[in-house]
Amino acid sequence: MTATVFAGVALAVGLSAICPLTAMAGEPKKQYWATSLSGAVDGTLLQGLYDAVAHGEVGWLDIDPGNPIPRMTPGINLILYHVGGNCYDGADCDRFPSSEPTGDRWGDKERVIDLDDRATRTIVIDDLVTMVQKGDELAPAGSIVGVHLDNVHRLGAQGVADVFNEFLKAVEVAKQQGRISKSREVGYVAKNNPKAFRQALDQRLLDVPPLYQINENAKLGEDGVLNSGSRLAQDIGRQYCIPVFLKTFGSDVAYTIEHDGDQQSVYVSEEMTRRMAQLPNISGAAWSVDEGRYHPTIFVQGSPVPQGRLPFGACRPG
Repeated sequence: MTATVFAGVALAVGLSAICPLTAMAGEPKKQYWATSLSGAVDGTLLQGLYDAVAHGEVGWLDIDPGNPIPRMTPGINLILYHVGGNCYDGADCDRFPSSEPTGDRWGDKERVIDLDDRATRTIVIDDLVTMVQKGDELAPAGSIVGVHLDNVHRLGAQGVADVFNEFLKAVEVAKQQGRISKSREVGYVAKNNPKAFRQALDQRLLDVPPLYQINENAKLGEDGVLNSGSRLAQDIGRQYCIPVFLKTFGSDVAYTIEHDGDQQSVYVSEEMTRRMAQLPNISGAAWSVDEGRYHPTIFVQGSPVPQGRLPFGACRPG
């Protein structure tokens, strides 16, 4: 057996330890997603998280590590945010080979970097491993530590696979070096871009499936149907038994109606968000007043999800 084959076997064993793809599915469990990327998590959501894990449900604390990390209790999985395919203007962006204006509402603080570029990707992956090291020190024994990589919407299926496969391989190296606990399960979140993530899953490009899928700017049409991106995320949850969390903003227009000859905008409301959470294969929905401040004040739990990692394509409950 050649050294290359030995290396491949060692890597396969390492990735199985991170996320055993062939594990049997356990009983379905409700999911609770407590998140904020703008300051501390809302107190009501945080209490809901503590109550959920106390009742044996699956809890996810999804936060920016630059903000204070609240008290962790057994059963809470820790997810740490990284700006991902953007960088923060100034010293952060200066670390990368190049960066470009975002051309959107975030352009006064952020710039775009190219995650398809290996040198750029390596810097980001080094950041992620450092974050996991911090999370490993903070999270309770038995909890998952994961990363929430933002701004991957410009990547194709191979691009998202490259980022997350290389990240998990770097985590395995850090475990072998003693920088991360060998027993710690580590994963990643699929953020938006459900088309690329779906293709990467269908084509078996990802070594390990995501811990869950987030789809932002979710909305219901006047007919009660989800927008197309959220339906794609819903399909991922159905086929792969991955939790799907919808993120809604009160500043988003869901649809328009005609009233007395005028067009009136109907905004995404708290009530609409509650309706979304009750749809099949949606694990929950979180609502914020405005997209400019990612600080949900409402989270509604949805469908339970079978526990344990399944082989790709093994989960088709209907």
